[in-house]
Amino acid sequence: MLKTLNRLALILGILLTAPAFAAESPRPPIGNQVIAYSGQQGLKVWTLRVDERSANQALVQIGGIDHDWNMRIQKMAVEKTAKDVRYSTDVDGQPFVVLILRGNHGELHLPGESQELPLGYDDALSQAGNPEHFLTDYLQQSAAE
Repeated sequence: MLKTLNRLALILGILLTAPAFAAESPRPPIGNQVIAYSGQQGLKVWTLRVDERSANQALVQIGGIDHDWNMRIQKMAVEKTAKDVRYSTDVDGQPFVVLILRGNHGELHLPGESQELPLGYDDALSQAGNPEHFLTDYLQQSAAE
């Protein structure tokens, strides 16, 4: 009798926790490569397309800066123009252009900073990036916030 009750309790426990696992949202589609840029004094910027290409969204991580955004991964809107690509997010309820790229070069703009920071494409940093790990880091960061 005790064994039967234990088995029923185990089965009930499995059934009650199964919906929690099933409710986990699927991972969004991502680009097949991380594109990275670097600048002076250790500045690094990583980008990765997220969601469908038509959504014009990217994950952006900035490192090597003395700023609240250091190593924080943010989802940003991507706008492609005839002369550049612009990555933006909302800051204090207003759109803020963070990154402007023209070919292999660009500039980083940070809220509260008066100067833009020049940067260029970094092949070694790009090759070291893993899209799936980048997405996992973003999802874990978002869950913790």
